[in-house]
Amino acid sequence: MILASIKKNKVLDSRRTEVFILITLISASFVLRFYGVGDSGFNNDETIYVGQAASLANFDDFREHFSIFRAHPLLMQFFVGLSILTFGLSETSARLVASIMGTGVVLFSYFIAKLIYSKPIAIVSSLILTFLPYHIIISRQVLVDVSLSFFLILNILMVILYLRNNNNLFLYCIGACSGLSFLSKEVGMIVIIATLFVLALDKKINTKNVFIILSTFLLVSSPYWISYLFIEDAQISINQYIAWQSSRPPNHDNFYYLDILAKESLGYPLLFLVFLFYIYFIVNRKLWNTQIVSIPLVWIPILVLFYQSISIKNYTFLYSVIPLFVIIGTSFVFGSWLSSFRIKILVIIILVPIILISNAYFLYNFVFLIPHNPILGSESIPYMKDVSLWMKKNTPENSTALTLYTHMSNNIKYYSHRDSFSLQSNNNPSYDKIDNADFLIISKKINYLVYEKIQLENAQFLKNEAQKMDKYIKKYNATPVYISYEYYTDEDGKTLSKPAIIVYSIN
Repeated sequence: MILASIKKNKVLDSRRTEVFILITLISASFVLRFYGVGDSGFNNDETIYVGQAASLANFDDFREHFSIFRAHPLLMQFFVGLSILTFGLSETSARLVASIMGTGVVLFSYFIAKLIYSKPIAIVSSLILTFLPYHIIISRQVLVDVSLSFFLILNILMVILYLRNNNNLFLYCIGACSGLSFLSKEVGMIVIIATLFVLALDKKINTKNVFIILSTFLLVSSPYWISYLFIEDAQISINQYIAWQSSRPPNHDNFYYLDILAKESLGYPLLFLVFLFYIYFIVNRKLWNTQIVSIPLVWIPILVLFYQSISIKNYTFLYSVIPLFVIIGTSFVFGSWLSSFRIKILVIIILVPIILISNAYFLYNFVFLIPHNPILGSESIPYMKDVSLWMKKNTPENSTALTLYTHMSNNIKYYSHRDSFSLQSNNNPSYDKIDNADFLIISKKINYLVYEKIQLENAQFLKNEAQKMDKYIKKYNATPVYISYEYYTDEDGKTLSKPAIIVYSIN
């Protein structure tokens, strides 16, 4: 009786400790992903998604420039719209949704690691994910990749719970999470495919299971299919984007994602641990009998190869697979190859800090003291917002601007509610392609030229557009009316400035 009581108390103490650790990790995750999110303006994609969310929430000023039906399904925009209606329209209220979802990914990852491997692996992997700069940066932005990752990781957790409990309730949850992944972003279709593949590998698939999962998936994702079938604007938009995306040339080489993994998201040490675990799994046949252990090992190549197969590669695509990389890399440290518990603890104490500082973001910003902006255009965010707010206060409501790049154009539309064209539109069906800017200028349909000089250092593909902008400025004797300056420090420590964005008025 006494022994049973002691055992029960130990179990309770263990649970209390776990709850305390988990609450601490989740609190830290949310603070890192939410603190100060309203201090900077929206980037290009954020202006589009928040603009759509504002349109859904009946903010009339946004409907003219941000149509509801655009590139992607509207799940993330729907959640952001609810946040806007609840807390008001601001960067903070919009990014709150992303911060919560990013924190949710850390929570789901904890339980995935615990159910597949062990509690220590769950704690350490969640600790790494909590402080991983790549995951924090993206979790602070209103991007559809964030909601995709949220439901994708939740879906994997539901798969694991089904394999452990064989309860059909989890099949419905799997179908629902797959549908919500798709409603976040079209590439979320890979979730339902990968799920059925994993269940087939585990011999847990039959006609009934497939019917439950697919029917739930179709029911949850039905808003997308219904809008396509019965709403003309949605049908036109979807068809245009399919045609555009399928015809776009590759924007990065085949080693782009490997470079992101090694330098930006995981760092070389963690990526090397993942590689070692794959080797360890292949040679250790005992693990082959435990099918649930192989779930992250199967999901990673499916997702990475799928993203690799898409010609358009994006910095944020890997966000959905990073938690699995972290779990696998961490689990290798706890493998049987390290028999001594003390040595494992020592290795973890040494490795965790190394992993967290061995990425480009940390090294550049905190070691080399060189600003590092991993996402194209992020360096111009504060200047774009300043320019857009100036235009809102100092230009007529019916005025129109011509910008160098779509990032600036969308920013102007969002913050100033002014119409705007871009010289570089990438044939995106949402943008009006400028074939003859001279005609628009002469006919007074373009009143301002906005020259984003700060973009030219990192975006060489804008070289032709920059030459055109220079030509228009000289040809029409445009007058600079506002300059946003970029401040920097030279080798001697002197603070200098140079124009970041210049607004010209066409007389």
